[in-house]
Amino acid sequence: MRARTSRISLLFILACSFAVASTANAQKGLTANQARKVFTQIPGFEIKSSTVRVKSVNADNPAMTEVTADIRLVFKFETDKDSRWQVAEIRSGQDRWEHIDLIARVLSASSVSDNCNAPAPPLKGKLAVDPSVRRARCLLGSLFGIEVPSDALRIQTIAPMPVPMATQPSATVVAWIRMDARLTQSGKGWQVVELRTGNRGWVKLESLLAALNLEKQNRARAELQMMAAALEKFRSERGFYVVADKHATAIDYLSPRYLPRVIRIDPWQQPYLYLGQRDHFTLRSSGPDGKPDTADDIAINSR
Repeated sequence: MRARTSRISLLFILACSFAVASTANAQKGLTANQARKVFTQIPGFEIKSSTVRVKSVNADNPAMTEVTADIRLVFKFETDKDSRWQVAEIRSGQDRWEHIDLIARVLSASSVSDNCNAPAPPLKGKLAVDPSVRRARCLLGSLFGIEVPSDALRIQTIAPMPVPMATQPSATVVAWIRMDARLTQSGKGWQVVELRTGNRGWVKLESLLAALNLEKQNRARAELQMMAAALEKFRSERGFYVVADKHATAIDYLSPRYLPRVIRIDPWQQPYLYLGQRDHFTLRSSGPDGKPDTADDIAINSR
């Protein structure tokens, strides 16, 4: 009898232990390592796990988990025609960059600020760089809605870019930006559905990507029209269009006489396409999918 009672007690203890463990696991929910992996899967950006530092995971709401993380991002800074520093591009992958002005337009933000471009004291020493850490922090803070100085925005490195024949100074800036994200779980696993930085409101990621894609389509059409106008000027002087089956060849003929700015790749980082004969031409962007001759292509033909 005593042995049976002992066995019952042991089973009861094991059952209770299992129940406690199951409850703890349910409350634990998403782990920091899992959250880090989800950040690396944000569409449009190649984010490595080593560039994500999860600060907190709040799983109070079973339907949605909020995560705060510092993410290392790389930016390209340039000066404009008025010699003001501005955030020009953000690196989205290996040898791939996104234009900040498109993102800023979607977010109703600004990539350049007069407050950040006040005259700085003369630079001293071999290690002095411009933009300075203070200027870079100010510009990124303005862009992301982060009051600086703040641990939510930290500059890691600034490296001036010695570009041959460049008319304006430029630099690469590596910075850690703190972001809040809302994650939900579906049949495909955890995914980021909303993002927020600084004092900005929550932005739905799907809506952000759709709006950004629309901005890219508008820019592609504007650039195609600019190149088409240059081809018309070429024809008015020469009596024919550029005869070529490569866009790069057409640009070599058009720039700089007919086309003041060299345009080689579309907003999706794919080469523009050109097919021209003496009496007609077609200019084309492969569109969001990056594949030519598909439904999302953007094309302009000769008049």
